[in-house]
Amino acid sequence: MSPEQFFNKYANIAIEASVGKNIFPSVFLAQAALESAWGESTLAKKYNNFFGIKADKSWKGKKVILKTREEYNGVSQYEDAAFRVYDSPRDSFFDRTNFLVENQRYAKAGVFDSMSPEEQANKLKAAGYATASNYAQSIINLINKYNLKTFDQKKKL
Repeated sequence: MSPEQFFNKYANIAIEASVGKNIFPSVFLAQAALESAWGESTLAKKYNNFFGIKADKSWKGKKVILKTREEYNGVSQYEDAAFRVYDSPRDSFFDRTNFLVENQRYAKAGVFDSMSPEEQANKLKAAGYATASNYAQSIINLINKYNLKTFDQKKKL
């Protein structure tokens, strides 16, 4: 799927899922694009998980075990992990919002107090959302490359 097709297909869901949550749709969309390989990853296509959210012990829904790449202390390695399975992409987007809100580490890191998408991307990384050392910069690069801040302006308060 092309970036344009991806954003056309998922922008409204990202905007809707971010309403009232102090989450920038631009960050939402950049994360979805990055984490799902533009909707083409097995996790997204087959299991509707667009954010790589893992299924820990608290998850009561369906899950799947897949190989994933994680980075620890600058070293990339592959490992098996349990991921959440969703019935639809929409469920994935809304659960991503719930996941952030319900995990206090994101509020403590100031994710919801961010004044810009760039700040929010950096705070997500600081809160431990992803292991990749360049995660925040990758999100910011996508926001800038595809002018995703226009979706922040479409968000209803």
